[in-house]
Amino acid sequence: MKLKESKTLAEVDRPRLIDQIAETLHGVKSHQLPSVCDRLGLEPGTPDEAFSSKRSYVKNRIKTFSNSDLLQFARRVGREHPSFALSEFLHALDEHMDGFTLTDITRRSILTALNDIKLFGELEPLSTLAKVWPHYSQPIDFGAVVGCPSSPKSNQEVLEEAGAMSCSRTTFFRFLEFIVSPNVRRKDDCATVVELLNQYLVLDGFCLQPTGVLSGHPVFTIERKSDGVSGKPKNLIFAASGPKPQIVLEDAINNDIKITRNEEFCLVYDLPIGVDGLTKGDLIAWWQDRENISDEATARKSLYKRLLESVEKVSQGQVNVFKTYYEQFKKLGNDLPALIPEVYLHYDPYTINQLGGVKRLARQRMDFLILFNSTTRVVIEVDGKQHFSTSDGKASLNEYANMMSADRELHLAGYEVYRFGANEVVGEESTELIERFFLKLMKKHLAKTTLAELEK
Repeated sequence: MKLKESKTLAEVDRPRLIDQIAETLHGVKSHQLPSVCDRLGLEPGTPDEAFSSKRSYVKNRIKTFSNSDLLQFARRVGREHPSFALSEFLHALDEHMDGFTLTDITRRSILTALNDIKLFGELEPLSTLAKVWPHYSQPIDFGAVVGCPSSPKSNQEVLEEAGAMSCSRTTFFRFLEFIVSPNVRRKDDCATVVELLNQYLVLDGFCLQPTGVLSGHPVFTIERKSDGVSGKPKNLIFAASGPKPQIVLEDAINNDIKITRNEEFCLVYDLPIGVDGLTKGDLIAWWQDRENISDEATARKSLYKRLLESVEKVSQGQVNVFKTYYEQFKKLGNDLPALIPEVYLHYDPYTINQLGGVKRLARQRMDFLILFNSTTRVVIEVDGKQHFSTSDGKASLNEYANMMSADRELHLAGYEVYRFGANEVVGEESTELIERFFLKLMKKHLAKTTLAELEK
């Protein structure tokens, strides 16, 4: 149910809410309505008044309510006299005010994706569908809903007729949670459908998360995905291996940058970064075009060498992290998320000298960055003594506090930050430690189909 965003509750939605309340209580018998309304806290009246017009009887008693009291009363009516129409209206009001959006594009993509699965397992489809959309009872041919390929109707057509494109977000989510519930599907089948749905839900900032167990099977609930970064990546300056680049805004409106000095000491990825993040294949293709290299194999070796140079000038620990990642996970080929070294995550165009020794941004350059998707960005740091000491090598609580403060800001912005002590990533056991960390990180963020490639 669409609400007019340009109007207030009092101007548009208030009279509609009053109508919904009156319509809900219209189902109460006339001679019972006075006692029902009395129990709900309304002004008392006579059966004759209720017999005259049940809707007017209710409206006359709630029309002077404040918006807050009206909403509170509507919720009470909905609890004691369940009404799909009233609950949908209240859901729509709540969703309009919470500021989160499930777009029609995402809904339609999900419905299309559901065409290829048996929606309700072995459950009877019509009665099952009516549990989510109780108003839906028309007899139709259900097609793939009951696994009858000869039927003319697809899952998408059935669900659109039921109201999946126009219902509240709450009802749409309740339907998705139901079709992945243990009552409908188990184990691998459930995991497959959850992964299918999440690739679309995440685009609007939602995600099916395991929130309980029923008879040994996971129960999933759709929750707001809170551990991601909002906004779209626009400038990726990385592989810094020398003096800080001087940058100007070539187009301040579009946030287009141009490096005017020291460009040879860094790389700038200047292609759009999509919802699937940045992969090794994306970087290779960009590098191959940038350097005008004829074949992919040569471009891969050339890019690897250039990226390695940027960490070789910093520390052996970073070299070990870089080499271990690309060597131990090469099975994923071009689908491997790119481990991007020496990235400018913060940037101050002025030098410390120009600022009179005052540092306005801590740690402008990050050791490594991984863009798993449009919202998941991971920063990896290898901490040498420079992270917690002054330039003369003395331990400094101020430097450590500055580092922790910067980390907190990154966390609050949605980044994941992981730190290694420099001594952890050098020596005989470092390769195993680094590999184990990245494997856990991939299990957290990559699709099961991608992870399966590592197990072959």
